Amino acid sequence: MRVGVAQISSKLGNIKENLKKHIEAIEKAKSKSVDLLIFPELSLTGYNLKDLYFELSAESTKALSDLSSLYKEIHMLVGFIYEPRIGLYYNSAAILGEGKIKQIYQKIYLPTYGLFEEERYFSEVGPEYFYNVKTVSVSGVNVAAIICEDAWHPEPAELLARIGADLILIPASSPARNFYNLVDGKPPISLVWEAILKTRAVENASYVVFANRVGPEDEEFFWGGSMIVSPEGEVVASAKTNEEDFITYDLDLTSIKRARRFGSFKKHARAIHRRLLEL
Repeated sequence: MRVGVAQISSKLGNIKENLKKHIEAIEKAKSKSVDLLIFPELSLTGYNLKDLYFELSAESTKALSDLSSLYKEIHMLVGFIYEPRIGLYYNSAAILGEGKIKQIYQKIYLPTYGLFEEERYFSEVGPEYFYNVKTVSVSGVNVAAIICEDAWHPEPAELLARIGADLILIPASSPARNFYNLVDGKPPISLVWEAILKTRAVENASYVVFANRVGPEDEEFFWGGSMIVSPEGEVVASAKTNEEDFITYDLDLTSIKRARRFGSFKKHARAIHRRLLEL
């Protein structure tokens, strides 16, 4: 299976322009025979929505449906605002394919510290979500997603691996900080993300695709640097920092088999989770 990442710069609140950018990326993916194309977190709306979120939910869902109808021959993961009930808004990403919305993933951990304030605007998932989350088969590969902050905790990725995911998608909107202390021309946060992604890939014996936002938005700047990491912890493809980019990679399924044969993937100490429930 060929995976593609569209590292785009979305315009805050301008779904019409963002939809055009999605279509351009999808056409490029088709020309490169991509089977699954991944967009960043909230790719249809922009990230720092604040009170715009409730105005954009219906329009973002309509744009999602338009993409699903227009492009039946390619699968894609697109970020949008999901409103399953009136007044409940979720930071979400959907896998589209074959003219359908195949699965909707909701962000589990809503960061509300420093410059982040997602809990003020988005709803938290309920316990039923963890029983409804499913993988989607794309070209024989089981795919599922978590969103940005979720990757900073081990349990969301572990859940996906335990329900059968061979490929874990992580759309993100990670802003750059500390531009005065670059490492090889990259913001220090890129090194943290690389370490997290390698860890999630190795501990779950799965491919991990990190699709990060790039470009300015209000007072923030998103650094890009999207990556694809193998189950053995190798960065097999990476995008540029600080500019839009498009990368592809052909998955090697023997890499997954090898990682699961020679790693501790099959071990699962359930008692640890039971103890954690008590804390």
